[in-house]
Amino acid sequence: MDLTANAEQRACWQYDEPAPGEERFIDEAFDGYRQQARMLLADAEPAPSVFVVGGARSDFTRLNPLLYRLQQQGIGSLTGNLSGHSRASEPGALAPSLAINLAEALRFHRHIAEQCDSLIGHSLGAAIALKMAAQLPAVRKLVLICPAVYPDAAHQAPFGPAFSAAIRQPYAFLDCDSYGFLRRFQGRVLLVIGEYDGLNSKAFGQGPGTSAGTRWLSGVQRYSPIPEEVTHALVRSVPAPHVECLLLTDCDHGIAAHLRDAPQVADQVAEVVATFIRD
Repeated sequence: MDLTANAEQRACWQYDEPAPGEERFIDEAFDGYRQQARMLLADAEPAPSVFVVGGARSDFTRLNPLLYRLQQQGIGSLTGNLSGHSRASEPGALAPSLAINLAEALRFHRHIAEQCDSLIGHSLGAAIALKMAAQLPAVRKLVLICPAVYPDAAHQAPFGPAFSAAIRQPYAFLDCDSYGFLRRFQGRVLLVIGEYDGLNSKAFGQGPGTSAGTRWLSGVQRYSPIPEEVTHALVRSVPAPHVECLLLTDCDHGIAAHLRDAPQVADQVAEVVATFIRD
């Protein structure tokens, strides 16, 4: 594994802020383009490492409020920039899709596969993390943060109108083999969900099996793009002894921003995630 201390795309990062410990970067060559991943190194050796899959419109700095705290607790991480989601990932693949993101993530994961049994997936990244885990028998722990699940047919659709059309059909997200994978999964799952994500769409005049979207609740705008039925299907798919849920009050789908704005909450979430990864 070739590591470098410099990041050529640093000017394009969403959050250029110092890491609490050592960081290194991996430049990976794909078919006609390159992407970069960031490794946050833990001081303790040997230390557990996690592979992180970011959400839509994210680069590997979006989850700094969580990943930096994990690094301080001795848990290293590797997060790759994936095509189609940020300035730092440009130019990237010509027609990025979930399938291409999955291939990119699997390539990055190989660098820490021998010491990594845990995946963290954030929003869209949770859908990719589930597909990864189905191909990686060594994975024993999944942390799914405000998780999205998409129909299998949507994974081949390029991001844009084709992808949006594929995921907006009511209940389309149930046509996904990730639920079957979770029913067979012998590991453990931690769901981290915002109180105002996964709102009941029918309560807001929307059709069943769709998202509630953006809503004003008690004078505060809340973003709830995840259909309520997705969360229910995920919880039902994991055997009860193997699933834990962490509900963040006063938080919608924007958990990354919430952790950045509420350091004490970020401390608590990092503690729960670190304990889950170590156990």
